[in-house]
Amino acid sequence: MSKINKNNIIIPLICALLIVIVNNLKIDFYIKIITVPFSLILISNLFLIKNDVNKKAYYLVIPISLILVSNLFIKIDEANKILNVFVLIFLLSEFFYLLINKKYSISFHKKISILEIFPKRIFSNLKYIKQSIKKENNQKIVNIITGILLGIVIARILLFLLTNADMYFKIFTEKITNLFNFNISNIILFLVSFILIFSISINVLKLNEAKVKETKNKNIDDIIIIIVLAVMNFVFLLFIISEISKLTNNFLHIPKLYTYAEYAREGFFQLLFVTIINYIVSFFIIYNTKSTNNKIVKNLLLGLIIFSIVLIFNSYYRMYLYIDRFGFTVLRMQVILFLLMEIILFCLIIKKIISKLNKDALYFLIVTTVFYIINLYVCNDIVIKLINKII
Repeated sequence: MSKINKNNIIIPLICALLIVIVNNLKIDFYIKIITVPFSLILISNLFLIKNDVNKKAYYLVIPISLILVSNLFIKIDEANKILNVFVLIFLLSEFFYLLINKKYSISFHKKISILEIFPKRIFSNLKYIKQSIKKENNQKIVNIITGILLGIVIARILLFLLTNADMYFKIFTEKITNLFNFNISNIILFLVSFILIFSISINVLKLNEAKVKETKNKNIDDIIIIIVLAVMNFVFLLFIISEISKLTNNFLHIPKLYTYAEYAREGFFQLLFVTIINYIVSFFIIYNTKSTNNKIVKNLLLGLIIFSIVLIFNSYYRMYLYIDRFGFTVLRMQVILFLLMEIILFCLIIKKIISKLNKDALYFLIVTTVFYIINLYVCNDIVIKLINKII
């Protein structure tokens, strides 16, 4: 790990101050909670990193930036705002690992721990502050500041408990606070922000030494996998025969009458979950076992994927009938994008099975990230209303 210097303290202090200032402005909540803090984490660490870096990692700054500013251009829904936090943590982790750790590459066989960067060693990393202090007097100043900050935290807890226990004391403390125009919450926010940003910066610097775990294939007998895949394919074959009969002349002679509306509504999300299960099964067999060397397993996998693609088109057709009648909504647009993404991912898996696919994990990351960003910018009320007017 690079030697800690005064910049490792000054930059997090400046970032913490900026977070407090922004938090007191009358601006969008998303900017306060997501855009500014995550942007400062990204920028501050780029200033602090001095080792030789992998410049290709900077491509990840593009999707990270698009997610950070998404709510500035188009108001995204609350679910996506929450999801953005987890996606940003993942993408930032990938970015910093790629940037610093020469042993790491985007691969399904190499696992990283997001915990190595964000919540790990939050308080224990504070010991590195001492490395940037050379003189004893400066060390005493740091100890005094540390004591004051810890005292403020404890005082805040005690005040919270006592003011809730005694209304007279609460009014008295409010008068004191108003007299000095003293906002304790800002100090708490400053303290917490500094500790988090400083600890994250230390964790990022440590990534150069972090061990990258390589996953090992599971020892599952080919016979078990063949039987499982054969059963799944047989079930889907029966389902496809049933669908053909239902949509044609009912050659199975099942006394069930359908309208297009009933057909569009029936079982759509169940079919969606079925394709997800098929994807997970295919992914597990390809990347966690050695069974793909077996020709029977390969053929059964290809059959399962083909059935999955047929189910996706079936789901798309049901959704098309519904959209044609009632128009687009945010959820329906998200479903259409998800189905399209699934088809592309299944095509990548087919390529992997038939003729191998180098850098497949990178392609998967690109596809999922692109579709997630499209979801942010397209699946919102403003765009959906515009699309409905056009069609």
